[in-house]
Amino acid sequence: MAEDQKNYSISTIVVTAVVVIIILALAFLFYYFSIKPVPIISEEPAVATPAKEPEAPQAVPTNVINFISPETLPTEKKSGYCWVNSIAQPYRQDAWRCMVGNEIYDPCFETTDKSAVFCQMNPLNSESFLIKLTKPLPKPEVPETAQTNWAWFLELEDGTYCSPFTGTRPFFGNPPNVLVAYYGCKSDDKNEQVVLMDDLTIDSTVWTANKTILTKSGTSWVIKSSEQVKIKTVWQ
Repeated sequence: MAEDQKNYSISTIVVTAVVVIIILALAFLFYYFSIKPVPIISEEPAVATPAKEPEAPQAVPTNVINFISPETLPTEKKSGYCWVNSIAQPYRQDAWRCMVGNEIYDPCFETTDKSAVFCQMNPLNSESFLIKLTKPLPKPEVPETAQTNWAWFLELEDGTYCSPFTGTRPFFGNPPNVLVAYYGCKSDDKNEQVVLMDDLTIDSTVWTANKTILTKSGTSWVIKSSEQVKIKTVWQ
């Protein structure tokens, strides 16, 4: 009996010790987590990154063509002569103003054949011919300084094509505010004329022109509208 009581006392002590250890462990854990700092989560809304504005498209450069007579010359030939350097392209020694019968062609260009000049009034189509010279070409007379913003033919961005006036140039206004039309353009409306006022403008690689539409008012032409437009191609 005494042995049983002794064993009971030891068991009681062991159980009590385990319970005490468990209680102490729980108390420690409770204390630890009660004082452990809790990270603060910001509830501020995220700031959206502003979208980049689309870059402006790069302007397409104007195509500048230094025109030369083709290696293969046309078979069509007309007889005539050239008596002065070109008015349409006055800055080239090899460009001429020529006569065939009562028709004037300007400009016509020298070729490898010194007895003929090449004429193509509109380089956008293939119609061309040679003038077999009945007189030798005169001595070239051109300005000492070439005007770089000049073309003997040009095409606007909208497909309209133009060439310089080689006779009397239309003008509007009174001095000192006079507008001069240097180029005449193709128009499908017989009651309107399309001209380019003043000199062509070059901004880096892009050429522009003051495209002006004239309309008939009685016996005179008046300005209907005017806008600055891009030139697609120039022939010099």
